[in-house]
Amino acid sequence: MAKISIDIESVKKGLSEIGYIISDCIERDNNGFNWQIKFSNSGACVTIYDTNDKKNSVVNGKCEAGEKEALKEIVDLLKCKELEIPLNNAEIVGLINSKQETEYYDFKQQWKDDNSGDLLHDILCLANNQRNRDAYLIVGVTDDYNVIGVDEWKKSNEIYDYLREVEFAHKTPIVELLRAYYKWLKIDVLEIKGTQDVPYYLSKQYRQVGTQIYTRNGDTNTPKNKTANYHDVEHLWEIHFGRDKN
Repeated sequence: MAKISIDIESVKKGLSEIGYIISDCIERDNNGFNWQIKFSNSGACVTIYDTNDKKNSVVNGKCEAGEKEALKEIVDLLKCKELEIPLNNAEIVGLINSKQETEYYDFKQQWKDDNSGDLLHDILCLANNQRNRDAYLIVGVTDDYNVIGVDEWKKSNEIYDYLREVEFAHKTPIVELLRAYYKWLKIDVLEIKGTQDVPYYLSKQYRQVGTQIYTRNGDTNTPKNKTANYHDVEHLWEIHFGRDKN
């Protein structure tokens, strides 16, 4: 069996991108060459052995419930370059650590049955954010910013099928569902692209979501039964027609 070529710097980079803060990485020659990685924001201690075994990493230390097994799987995949971490995963970790919500990102504890159109309302408000930048709906974070993760990542086709049910006035928001991490926990991140096609709104009511224009100011969405104020709507149309002065 061919020996795995371990790029320890790539492993460390991957762990940093998902939110682990590495406090030490020690090279050792003890029962075979290995690296021992410690963190300042986790009691876990990871040992990576330089052998031809793909799954020989060991996680010890004072781990949270479920962390030992999940972190071992992540490290083994990183070691073999079989894990693709979203390019903006580190940004998402930073947003979570900020412990606040703004006009371009919102936290949800879990995906909900969308009988009232809550998901669509969130997408419209984030897509029409006043900064006209890429926005994020981050699922797996409670209202008090505690990261609990999701059991399994949501399938992208569920989101795309959902949006196909909706009659948008001119364009459908461009979205991408990311399989992201916060440390060892899986989180879903629905990225809504910022484009000049704002404002996005419906041509036909969908459940409790009307045909008016919604936006997001600070951490607050326009209520479903109201419309965004005149100034905010004007600003969105200025972006649409390339007249934005900001």
